[in-house]
Amino acid sequence: MTPIPIFYESINRNAIVVKPKKPVLDWVNSVYPEKPVFTPGEGNVYLIGERDSNEEIAQWLKRNFDEIFQNELNDWYTNEEVWPQKRTFKMFQEWFDYDIHSMVLDLEETEIIKE
Repeated sequence: MTPIPIFYESINRNAIVVKPKKPVLDWVNSVYPEKPVFTPGEGNVYLIGERDSNEEIAQWLKRNFDEIFQNELNDWYTNEEVWPQKRTFKMFQEWFDYDIHSMVLDLEETEIIKE
């Protein structure tokens, strides 16, 4: 049996975990009234280039929130015409919970593959 390593390698990425809140569910249910959604699901993990602090990660998110917002909306419904049109960072915060993680550890030996 292979011994468990004491230290895992960190990768040069930070993570932002985004989870939908009630306004997302309300919007989804207005788009799909015949199939109501009651639970938000597990959320998505977004990896960004490594920053020096959580404050820098938060600044990155404030500048780039709309890319994530659009991806989240697209996960639920692909017709952009019914997406909220005037998206702000305040709205992003109302619609999503998010957690910032400065340390991302890679526990696997296999290569990461982008799809």
